[in-house]
Amino acid sequence: MYTHPVSKSLAANASELNYEEQLVENLVRNREFNETIIRYLERQIPDAEEISVVITRMMGGRSWDLFGIRANWQENGEPESDAWVFKVAPKGGILEPHDPSVEFRLLQFYKDSGLPVPQPVWLEMDEATLGRPFYAMEWVEAEIPSLDDPRFEDPSEKAKYGNEFAEMLARIHALDWQAGSLADFLPPHDASGKDPVEREITWMEEKVASMELPPTPALRALFQWLRANRPIIPDTEARLVFGDYRFDNFFWKDGKIVSLLDFEMGLIGHPMEDVAFARFLSGWAGLHGDQARHYEEASGIKIDEELVSYFTLLKITQINVIVSLAGIQGAMQGRSRDARSLSLASGAHVQSVAMLGGIVGGPAQ
Repeated sequence: MYTHPVSKSLAANASELNYEEQLVENLVRNREFNETIIRYLERQIPDAEEISVVITRMMGGRSWDLFGIRANWQENGEPESDAWVFKVAPKGGILEPHDPSVEFRLLQFYKDSGLPVPQPVWLEMDEATLGRPFYAMEWVEAEIPSLDDPRFEDPSEKAKYGNEFAEMLARIHALDWQAGSLADFLPPHDASGKDPVEREITWMEEKVASMELPPTPALRALFQWLRANRPIIPDTEARLVFGDYRFDNFFWKDGKIVSLLDFEMGLIGHPMEDVAFARFLSGWAGLHGDQARHYEEASGIKIDEELVSYFTLLKITQINVIVSLAGIQGAMQGRSRDARSLSLASGAHVQSVAMLGGIVGGPAQ
């Protein structure tokens, strides 16, 4: 989502175009926009002369406006080139509010911690340049294989990718988030609560309260159920939670993850949240069997199936609150005209409410 893949299967328009044709198809030909980017690069690279750019609109992401920038220039008489991805806050979308500084700081933390992520380059909170804040990072090229890729018919390949998927999650959960002061800017921030889970529920309730849309009866019932049934977890078990941990949120090469993607749902919570989300959306790679044991050995954290069940419900709630209601509100207020975002928001809302209706029915245990 943040960096442009070379895998043809990632084309958002599901066309049969090859990679080079996709770049041409998505070229940004607006002269004013191109000149604005050139002027920005001139300020960021003072010794650069004769800068030229090729800008493509990246259609894979739905929560931010993504632009691939390839630049060539002369510096001290020598030809230079580089490529970046500009992640620009949209006027309205499914993950509001859009604050690029949060992702930029989290991305820098991952990079400093030795995890494979794009190098963060520039953060621009002043809206004078593009009319909206944005940040830039290096452009990484790799592939995102689908879960039904023919290579996974080979059990050894499936095991290699599955174990890498499990081990990367263990590495994330081992990070010292307190040393990085991540709680200063990641959810649930300073939300009230006696323990990490209660603070996360409070944070979601506060997001709903800040919207003009009233919560559905199912959502109200869910908040009540989550509070009544929440596991009491000590602060010592809190970890950095990736938040959107699924197989297609990584760039891969030769069975290794070469870059993490999608950082906007990071928070401080419990590691079983990521396990629950991985199982929810990653099929055979979702930390079952040998992969689960590999995660436990690599992380030293035992997978608690009762907690996984609870956090599956909590993550569905986050999808409903963060993606669905926020996206619908943005569209209704006229801040988002992206039909893809509204479709995703509406679909997630209907699906999650339907699922919640089947789950939240009995009294608290």
